[in-house]
Amino acid sequence: MKFTQSISEAASWIKEGHIICYPTEGVWGIGSLNEPELIKKIGQIKQRDLNKKFILLFDSLDSLGKKYSIKKKYLKRAKEYQYTFTTIVFPTQDGDKVAVRVPSFKTLKELLKEVGEEIISTSANISGQDVCKNVTEIKACFDSGVYGVLGLELQGQTKPSTIIDIKENEVIR
Repeated sequence: MKFTQSISEAASWIKEGHIICYPTEGVWGIGSLNEPELIKKIGQIKQRDLNKKFILLFDSLDSLGKKYSIKKKYLKRAKEYQYTFTTIVFPTQDGDKVAVRVPSFKTLKELLKEVGEEIISTSANISGQDVCKNVTEIKACFDSGVYGVLGLELQGQTKPSTIIDIKENEVIR
């Protein structure tokens, strides 16, 4: 497992198709490019039900709008949650849903900008177990499955993100 404090280096690992751990607003995250084989691999590493979806981290709602067919009215309504600690659930044109967060946390914003596209993200833990609290726990938990760790500080949030269903305009959590 590699370690870096360079956002550029961590971004290059992601762009090369690797799975990494990184700090988020409140917990350590694990993620990669939004590609089916990497999503499957993260599910296997976490021992997670492969039918359970992940969230996507985007650098802006504009990037989301370009990637997915999201109705403009939902994107407009979601602007108030952009750059907050809020996960937004959007309906897609094909009847599915996508959970998105556009973080305000500087480290994640810079990582996403360097990667140049959205990344799949979830908490760094084995499903059903406590989230890793530091790099030592990440190494013990994921040593053979994760390529590297961006070893910077968490932002300090102590509660999970709020989740909003933008179509229903209601708080899920």
